[in-house]
Parts: sequence; C-alpha cells; structure tokens
Amino acid sequence: MLKDDALAAIREHLLGDDCTHPLSERSLAARLGIGLGSVRSALERLRAAGLVVATPNSGLRVPEVTSQEIIDFYEMRLVLECHIAAALAGRLTSEQSDQLDAILIEQEQTACARDTGRYHQLDLEFHAALVGFHRNAAMVRALDQLRDRMYQLSRRLHGAHPERLAVNAAQHRTIVNALRDGNPDEARQRMQTHLLWGRQFTIDPGGRLAIPAARNEGEKDA
Repeated sequence: MLKDDALAAIREHLLGDDCTHPLSERSLAARLGIGLGSVRSALERLRAAGLVVATPNSGLRVPEVTSQEIIDFYEMRLVLECHIAAALAGRLTSEQSDQLDAILIEQEQTACARDTGRYHQLDLEFHAALVGFHRNAAMVRALDQLRDRMYQLSRRLHGAHPERLAVNAAQHRTIVNALRDGNPDEARQRMQTHLLWGRQFTIDPGGRLAIPAARNEGEKDA
C-alpha cells in the first residue's frame, strides 16, 4: 500500500466510530492489511500532529481535543485563510473556478443526502483548493500541518450533526461568490463568518452557550 493510502486508512480508522478500544501497531497493521513499516510511518505523523498517543500499558489511543486547542486551531486558520480569501478575490482562473464549482455541486448533493463521510472529504478538498490556488509555499506548509487536526474536528462536526451540512455548503458558496465578485473585504468576511461558525459549533454543538453574531450571519446565508 502506498504511503499516503496507508496514512488515510489509519487516520480514518483511528478517528472513526469503529475504533472503540486501544490498538497496538501490530494489531492495527493486521486489521487494516498494511505493512508494519507503513503503520509506524503513518503513526509518527499522527503523533506529531497530536492526534494519537501511545502508552506502554494502553496502546494507541486518540486523545480528546480540549476547548483551548480548538480555539488555538481556529485562530491560526482565521489568520491564514481569511488572508488567502482576500488575496484570491477577483483572481480565480476559469479552471480554478470550475474546480470549486465541481466541489460545491457535489457538496450540495451530499448535504441533501446527508452523506457525512463524503461531505467530510469534500470539505477538506474545498479549503485545500483555496490554499493551493494562493501559491504561498509557507502558508501551504503551515496549513498542511493543521490538516490532520482539521480532519479530526471536521469529522466530528459533520458526523454528529448531518443536518448542519447544508449550512456549511451554503457558506462555502458565499465565499466563492465573493471571490468571483472580486471583493477582498467581502471574501475575507465570508471566510471569517464560516470559520467562526465552525469554531463555535465545534466547541458548543448543542448551542447551549452564547452564540456570536458571526454564527447567526452564517445560518442566515443558508
């Protein structure tokens, strides 16, 4: 199995609902049919990202994400992705615009079907596409380092609340519309609204805490 395929399979298993008990490297390799070397390489990346911890007596486990970690994660994304959205406004090529359209159309379809697994992948593809279009190598590396944490939080958000997929997809659509309109301030604001909504919903999925105005704006767009 290729290195990236092994990482994807292990990440999906460890962060998915089917992983209900601690595993060892060997048992994980046997369960997924992956070579032990590939398992160790993938786990090293997941450990570096803080997604997996290993202890002598408990095996591999996925630690809970704290509220402060969520706040820190979204603070980094707000700085980088809002800048990227503003920088891309009015600068999308026809090919880039078509690529985003393809993602948005499938997102809207999967949101209607409540296909959380596929939607989750498309969500990551959407944000990765914008970062790639910007072509700032340092920002690409910085956000690439956040990708595994994004995977974990996005999976939790989408898997537990499929009714919110349509809101997420509608916010993506408003971001793309602002990019095509060539309005940097609007593009930045739309991305900020989207990320603040994600942060609030990740911290407080039941809506028990005070809801900032940004979340209301995001839901109004939907």
